Amino acid sequence: MNQEEPKDFALEGVKVLDITGEVGLYTAKLFIGLGADVIYVEPIDGSPVREMGPFHKDRPDREGGLQFLYYNAGKRAIALDVNRPKGREIFLKLCGWADLLLESFSPGYLDKLDLSHRKLNEVNTKLVHTAITPFGSTGPYRDYPTSDMVSAALGGFLYLGGTGNRKSVRAPDNQSYRMAEAHAAVGSIAALFHAGNTGEGQFVDISIQESVATALENAIQYQDLEGVCRRGHSMEEAGVGFGLVPCKDGYVCVAAVAWGNSHMWDTFVNWMKDIRAEGAELLEGEKWYSPEYRRTDEAFEIYERVVGEYMKKHDMASLYEDGQEHRVAITPVADGKSLWANPHFHERGFWESVYHENLDGDIIFPGAPYRLGECRWQVGEVAPTLGQHTREILENLEYTEDEIETLHKEGVVYVEEFEETI
Repeated sequence: MNQEEPKDFALEGVKVLDITGEVGLYTAKLFIGLGADVIYVEPIDGSPVREMGPFHKDRPDREGGLQFLYYNAGKRAIALDVNRPKGREIFLKLCGWADLLLESFSPGYLDKLDLSHRKLNEVNTKLVHTAITPFGSTGPYRDYPTSDMVSAALGGFLYLGGTGNRKSVRAPDNQSYRMAEAHAAVGSIAALFHAGNTGEGQFVDISIQESVATALENAIQYQDLEGVCRRGHSMEEAGVGFGLVPCKDGYVCVAAVAWGNSHMWDTFVNWMKDIRAEGAELLEGEKWYSPEYRRTDEAFEIYERVVGEYMKKHDMASLYEDGQEHRVAITPVADGKSLWANPHFHERGFWESVYHENLDGDIIFPGAPYRLGECRWQVGEVAPTLGQHTREILENLEYTEDEIETLHKEGVVYVEEFEETI
């Protein structure tokens, strides 16, 4: 493996036009990480993501939303009204510049503005046009709105997030959106590779619902081939069901048995005996290998008395270190604070600190989601303020100073520098 600092970006020279909203920003961020030039097109009054918390130091500010700062780090931005004829003219010129267009409008919205894929393809035959929509650009659900909860529910993810007959539990943040964004990045890369070989762009159709359905591991196959529902049973077996065990300062996750591997139970019991957990001998015996026995009230009562009582007296770190030394599958249940403090992340240099002058402070971002031996990765510069690069981008499109000023006055674009002078 190359130990020297990689010098090149894998996607240097790739030009991306990002006109997404709540869904899609992460796709463009993945391109930023690998060196692409990304222009973010937002409404002249600002992207709605600017209004989403949490905010830096808990002070609501359209330039201090942590989600916006994370997803848009490294992008240039133009504030543009594509609903106006002059705005559409600018947008078409940007599409002529770009290799990839990312958008998340409702199906048919761009068609109504005379900005269909066919029209964009006439402007730039190599343009890859990726659309992220709730249910795809075709089908009976095509025009239905969505939310993360709806997408997770209709994609099957929400149901699998429950146990037994209990209510389903929604994963935090907008995980169905992130799934679609990751698939959009993969599909876009494949289409860009094709365009580079053939000179032909194409439309890439990303359905959030379908992206969610692909993330269910083998749940669909289990149901199809064996009639078995992969919904969790974690509250139904001692050692599996008590996987989340309260301890002195939080919770630890213990997998005492998994996938029918009885040797895991033996290893776990030996640990309980070595640490002299009171009553550890009650966990011995072949009956504990049986899922049927572990579902009994007796098994739950014993497990809680022996394991639960011991865990309550110790902290996450000591349980984790001691359990791992005994080769037991145990880990702390990390919250944001403990995740940041985890020494493994710091040893690998995972966290990235970026100073934001307008906020007078550093913001910590997650680092690279992958490490390439020969290519660089970047978190990107500070996310753009509203209209920060509008003038620069229009000048690159050969608009004159007078034309830019007129466009700003007419509300076609927003130029940050004009805010106080006009």
